[in-house]
Amino acid sequence: MKTKTNKAISLLQCGDLKAALAISSTFRIGFTKEERRTLKIAYECLSGNAGFYQQIGIDTNSEIEKSKSILLSKYMLKSAP
Repeated sequence: MKTKTNKAISLLQCGDLKAALAISSTFRIGFTKEERRTLKIAYECLSGNAGFYQQIGIDTNSEIEKSKSILLSKYMLKSAP
């Protein structure tokens, strides 16, 4: 049985950050409130809503990079392509 966490890790290892964020941005356990917010914003930016977040003053590139770092550190992965 493959869990959602395993699917997210697998997608991250394959370099599909958007799909990994689609799964992990829905997690409620294991992430702080700020980490969940970052994951959600990064997913929405990759889904085409970056303009909205830029309009309200959020650095979307920074949020995407932070989300990648959060996932890599949380799942202790070396790096993703």
